[in-house]
Amino acid sequence: MSALLAGLTLLIIGDSHVAFKDSLLSVLPDEFSRQGAKVVTYGVCSATAADWVVPNPNNGCGATQRIGDEPVRAPDMKPVAPPEVTGLIAKWHPNAIMVILGDTMGAYGQDTVSASWVEEQVKTLTYAIGKTACLWVGPTWGQYSPRYGKSDQRASTLAALLKADVAPTCTYVDGTQLMAKGSVNTTDGIHATAASYRAWGDAIVRATLPDLERIKDAAPPATP
Repeated sequence: MSALLAGLTLLIIGDSHVAFKDSLLSVLPDEFSRQGAKVVTYGVCSATAADWVVPNPNNGCGATQRIGDEPVRAPDMKPVAPPEVTGLIAKWHPNAIMVILGDTMGAYGQDTVSASWVEEQVKTLTYAIGKTACLWVGPTWGQYSPRYGKSDQRASTLAALLKADVAPTCTYVDGTQLMAKGSVNTTDGIHATAASYRAWGDAIVRATLPDLERIKDAAPPATP
C-alpha cells in the first residue's frame, strides 16, 4: 500500500455525485484510502453549497455517509438536511476538505444562471470552511436531456463562476478540464455511468494528489 497520504484526514462533502454506489462515492474514498489517508465522505443529493451551513432538507433523493473504504451503503431516501460543515470539522479534524458541488447550482434548463446567487452560495460555504485546506471539484460535462437541460455552454459558464468564487479559500479543480467534451456518458444527462464515474474519479485523484500530499506535509498531525 502506498503511504503518500499517510497522516492526512480528508473530509469529502458533495451532492448526488458522491451519494450512490458506482458514483464518485465508490471511487474517491477507495483511492485516497489506498494512498494512506483517513477519508470520511458525506453525500446529499440536491444539496447546494449553503445547505452545508444552513441545513436545508433535500427531497428524499438520497443521502449517505461512508467511513474510509467501508462497503457503500444504500442511501437514506428520507428527506434529510446535510450536516453542518463546522460540526463535521469539529468532529473529524480534517487536514483537508474536498467539496464536490456545482451541478445543483447550474440553473440548467433556465435561460440564465444568477452569478450573484452562485457567489452567495459558494461564499457561505467557504466562509464556514475557514482556514481548513480546501479543494473544490466542479462538475464535468454532461449530455443534454429534457429532464435537466444541462448544456456544454452552461457547464463552461458555471465552471468560470465557481473558479472565481471559491478563491481564495479553496483551490478549484475544473471538472470540464479533467474530461474531454463529449466523453462523459450519463444515465440522465447529469449523472454518469459507472464507467464514466470511474474515469472522472481517476482524473480527480490524479489532479488532486499533489495538492493533498503538500497539505499533508505542511499540516500538523490531525487530532485523534
